[in-house]
Amino acid sequence: MGFKRHQITLIALIILLVISATMLGWALSSSRIHLGILLGIAISVEALLIYLKLNRWNRELLFFFRALENDDTSMIYGSTHRNKLIDELHQHMNRINVSFREMKLSTEMKEQYFSKILERLSSGLMVISKTGHINHINEEALRLLDLLQLTHTRALSQLYPGLFSKIRDMKSMDRSELTLQDKGTGLKRILGLQMVEINLGGEDVRVLTFHDLSAGMERKEIDDWIRLIRVMSHEIMNSLAPITSISTTLRELWADQDSTTEGEIASGNVIQKTLKGLDAISEQSEGLTTFFESYRVLSRIPDPVKKEFAVCGIFEKLQTLVEHYKENSRLRISFECKGKDLMLVADEQMITQVMLNLIKNAVQAVEGVESGEITVLGVSERNQIVLKVSDNGEGIPPEISDEIFMPFFTTRMKGTGVGLSYSRQVMAMNGGRIEFDSQPGNTQFRLVF
Repeated sequence: MGFKRHQITLIALIILLVISATMLGWALSSSRIHLGILLGIAISVEALLIYLKLNRWNRELLFFFRALENDDTSMIYGSTHRNKLIDELHQHMNRINVSFREMKLSTEMKEQYFSKILERLSSGLMVISKTGHINHINEEALRLLDLLQLTHTRALSQLYPGLFSKIRDMKSMDRSELTLQDKGTGLKRILGLQMVEINLGGEDVRVLTFHDLSAGMERKEIDDWIRLIRVMSHEIMNSLAPITSISTTLRELWADQDSTTEGEIASGNVIQKTLKGLDAISEQSEGLTTFFESYRVLSRIPDPVKKEFAVCGIFEKLQTLVEHYKENSRLRISFECKGKDLMLVADEQMITQVMLNLIKNAVQAVEGVESGEITVLGVSERNQIVLKVSDNGEGIPPEISDEIFMPFFTTRMKGTGVGLSYSRQVMAMNGGRIEFDSQPGNTQFRLVF
């Protein structure tokens, strides 16, 4: 209502100003000096009134916007003026101030909410600017780094040079692991790192999250040792039990010379039993020797000699190496390399040996199948090179799926249990991993680089 009245008044003043200016022009052209003076005064008054009305409104708005610019929304504008337009304007200003205060309060509450979440995270979090300044670091990050505060990544170059290098070199979505050693206690801590680059409020920042892997890895290492000891104990006891039993029998056979007649000895019965016992002891000893030779193989894998090579190239070698398996008419082995440009940087001999182990396992897996099929495939998936060996055998029983990578674990009579454990170590040394998925009629092992 006040705005409409102000609008009507302003329009009326402008119309009067136009009429006065027109009449002034007529008066001057008609040489009516006195009338021209009066009209000039009227025009001045009308222009002044228009200026005052517009200026007061503009002044109020300017004051209001400056207050907003300074983040001052506490001002309360009075509404008891005689000018209803100003009163109405002040009412709108007060409502806008209330809205801004509520928005500000809501934003602050959200900031506190997210800040508390970040502080309560079980992972360390660090927000790093382009210049290396730490915009934010949570309590867990300070605890993991054993620091009270951290304002710039340069401080890490002296304390943790390895971490400083990782932060400098990691790109967005990179993952890595790092071993830190506490300078005071000497304890080692393994950190899992992940870097993400985002734009925050118009500023490009990097967000580093890291968490302690040590506890989980220690638990896994203990479990692995327990399973390894169990397998080794089982293997050694199975070999020693017959040796002990046969040795006892032979000792009893020759110890009681009174009950052993010269005729029995001459007939060769005792000697034949002794020779058979010694053969059995020798066989078990050879088994133990093979077992420990397998252990030496696992414990002395040489460092990989990494170089770039074509995946299709090792597939051609593998086809030659498995040629003798194709003599079995019930077995079909196919190779497919999708893309001649599939290149790997790894130890070519090691990877060839791992692939050969997987193919050998697949051949054994389809022994009881009427029409065995083994597929060897090289492909690029999601920026990763994946080598796959699939078979249509019976599959791996779920109850032993957690054991197959354990050293010396095998389900075959003459198996060493070394192949898959060796393969996993080789893949880790070459910066990759081995995965598998198994169900009856379809088992697939994958080497992922």
